[in-house]
Amino acid sequence: MFRINTNVLAINGQRNLFQTAKDLNTRMERLSSGLRINHAADDAAGITASESMRSQIAGQKTANDNMSRAITLLQTADSGLEQIGNMLIRLKELAEQSADGTQNADNRSGLSTEAAALIAEIDRIASSTTFNGISLIDSAGAATSVTNLTFYVGDGTSATNQVLSLALKGVAFDANGIGTIGGTAFNFTLDDFLGQVSAQAMVSNIDTAVTTLATIRTDVGAFQNRIERSQANIQSAMENTRNSESTIRDADFAMEASAMTRAQILAQTGSSMLQQANILPQLALTLIQ
Repeated sequence: MFRINTNVLAINGQRNLFQTAKDLNTRMERLSSGLRINHAADDAAGITASESMRSQIAGQKTANDNMSRAITLLQTADSGLEQIGNMLIRLKELAEQSADGTQNADNRSGLSTEAAALIAEIDRIASSTTFNGISLIDSAGAATSVTNLTFYVGDGTSATNQVLSLALKGVAFDANGIGTIGGTAFNFTLDDFLGQVSAQAMVSNIDTAVTTLATIRTDVGAFQNRIERSQANIQSAMENTRNSESTIRDADFAMEASAMTRAQILAQTGSSMLQQANILPQLALTLIQ
């Protein structure tokens, strides 16, 4: 039976063609963006999980950068401490030379002059070893002999275990050779280099200073190793989180390409069928001719 007021076949064709066009647009959008979820409506549950993972990844990237800078800071501090240690060893050599009976007053005066230069350089390096304007190993004028450093190494998803802290011990000496290393007082009085007996007593004193400084470097090295292990862990976590986020959010190109091909075929056949459905009512004219 032919009806001309309501073309049910055309309405049906329009509805199917609308759904096909919508599906085709979705497939093209996913292929062009590379994402399976472009709008919240694409996957309401997935958008919540993927946005949480994106936030976690952002936190992990920042934490990774923080730890890279922390390692550089620690290397800077260790470099300064290493040079100070080398100069302390040289001071020990000067004290041993001055303690020897083959040295005369002029020799010891020269040794004392070199010692004064080394002590001044020790204090200069301690005060000038900085990172981004942060003084690292200078304890001159400080209420304590340490620099408290706190590094944010978490991804922000937890309220605890997000920071690592280090009390970095410092060094300071005045022009007279009086100062501290890691909070321990030392007296390298320059006049002591001028006497054989006083120089002998200074040898063990300087040796203790070398050991004390080495202990500070041990703390720095151990903490750097900890930071490096934490960085390796968060890099692994970042890789796994990215993989999980990709599984939820990224488009499967093989599947989307196949679905787009199907939608294109349906769009072509739907358009053809809609055209045929619009022609059918015209056959009613043949009944009245």
